[in-house]
Amino acid sequence: MSIAALKKLTLIGETSEKRAILEQFQSFGLAHVITLVEEKLELSPDVADGVREALNYLNSAPNKRRIQLPAEGLSLKDVTEQVLKNKIAREDTVDQIDLIRSRRRQLMQWGDFEFPPLEELDQNRLWLYLVPLSKEPQLKDIALPWKVINRDHKNIYLVVVAVEEPDAEQVPFRRAHVGPNSLTRLESLKEEALVKLENLNAEREALTRWILTLRLSLNEAINKHELKSAEQRVLDLGDFFVLQAWVPEDSINTLEEWATHLPVAYQLVSPTSEELPPTLLKNSDALGGGEEAVSFFQLPGYRSWDPSTLIFFSFSLFFSMIIADAGYALILGGILMTAWPKLTRTSVTSVRIRNLWLALVASAFVYGVMVGSYFGITPPDGHLLSTLHVIDMNDFSSMMKLSIGAGVLHLVIANAMVAWVQRNSWVALASIGWVMTIAGAFTLWLGYMQVDDFDLRSAFSFKVIVMGILFILLFSGARKLRSGKELFLQLFDGVSALYGLSKAFGDVLSYMRLFALGLSSASLAVTFNSLAIEARDSVSAGGFILFALIILLGHGLNFVLGIMSGVIHGLRLNLLEFYNWGVKGEGYPFKAFKKRGESKWNNS
Repeated sequence: MSIAALKKLTLIGETSEKRAILEQFQSFGLAHVITLVEEKLELSPDVADGVREALNYLNSAPNKRRIQLPAEGLSLKDVTEQVLKNKIAREDTVDQIDLIRSRRRQLMQWGDFEFPPLEELDQNRLWLYLVPLSKEPQLKDIALPWKVINRDHKNIYLVVVAVEEPDAEQVPFRRAHVGPNSLTRLESLKEEALVKLENLNAEREALTRWILTLRLSLNEAINKHELKSAEQRVLDLGDFFVLQAWVPEDSINTLEEWATHLPVAYQLVSPTSEELPPTLLKNSDALGGGEEAVSFFQLPGYRSWDPSTLIFFSFSLFFSMIIADAGYALILGGILMTAWPKLTRTSVTSVRIRNLWLALVASAFVYGVMVGSYFGITPPDGHLLSTLHVIDMNDFSSMMKLSIGAGVLHLVIANAMVAWVQRNSWVALASIGWVMTIAGAFTLWLGYMQVDDFDLRSAFSFKVIVMGILFILLFSGARKLRSGKELFLQLFDGVSALYGLSKAFGDVLSYMRLFALGLSSASLAVTFNSLAIEARDSVSAGGFILFALIILLGHGLNFVLGIMSGVIHGLRLNLLEFYNWGVKGEGYPFKAFKKRGESKWNNS
């Protein structure tokens, strides 16, 4: 749970050795290269684009062959072209099959027929129309020869004979376009396309044996591209070149060991206050799911703080409060167990998502036990599980306090962390003021709810609020008070900051959604159970089938809605309300200049 401290590396080497030094620096792989000269590298599509597309196509194949290394003389270009050719042909074939099936559905109501030659109809043509049942009386107004072929619950299927297409006055209905092929011909074309698709799938499966080596070749192509890019981003000074990069402090020893074997001179310095280094988050895989959410939404600035771990736990808490059912948590856990092997062996990101998923399941189960809800069923008094039922969802007052209390704690932590980051500045006192104001207002509200005759002026929490507002008013600006004008502007900054009081009030109230969504989920579960029991008892024959259908469909719908609400609103409270208060400034990601494996392809 930290942002890695970085050092600025300035490296000087001979221009004649630039390529070799940069290749070694790419092997070092722990630095973010700083652009000293705007690169002029044309990012036109190259071999990497084709290989990446081919690799993604093969990775998505349902069946894969044993991994195999390429034979001598087999080139990357040939295999890539073969894979992409298969991909295009397969997509065209799938589109053709879909079109044929669509045509068959349209033609089914017209019957199996072929359009006769024009000579047989004296140059007349057959024009097909869909007539809504409500417009059937208009058929008698058609002067041209016509016949009704079929009808269903919605349309009448009309055939009109005419040399040219009738205009809207002659036939005021919508034409049906069914194509030139009959049902028999469409069935034949579909079988041909299905056979072709089977052959293409078999070829695709055979090509999956090259997945590993394609991946290595993609890495090689990317390495060459990034090396060429780095060459253009360094500064050339005649016989010497200068490279600058950001290096994590914990990699300095590795850098020093690497540099001892190369003809380079280098210097390491701390970043100045005017510089903005990239953000490199450091989190363990166990709690790294929060980092994935943070990286997706907005990276904190280098001089801010890493909210990843806090978001990991708060998201789990909010998700559990919205699901509010131990039974649903068990279903979610079962889905996780099914996906566990795949999530474990794919990538670091997948492992982190797996661990976050596990935390969501665990927290949702614990909270569901505490509220005593198991698919909407509450354990009876005296049961073992009833002793763990410590939260009453029907106690609206307590649940409202719990939800708002969670929001207050969330925003207090956010402002406290901002104060810690700015601890060397008077501005930190403004964040302390927000902590005092939000916490004091919550305490004042709790006190007001507990007594009938509440004395506002004598309440300690009211004094805390006043002190907090003074801190916000006096210390929100970061100006140096060297004149009366700057003092006035400092106070103006404070007055402007006080407009945040309404925002704080609204943000705290937005945490009420935790209670509202949790209550709605629990209420729906109870309602579906009641409906299922009533259906079972009211229907003598087939009552159990109705009971099972209502239980499965009702709880299935409620489960999906609960998961969606938990994810959407849980992330919203963390990445909008919390982020707006707790994270100041936006950073950009640390991108290590590194190699990505090696290839065994013959690229000639």
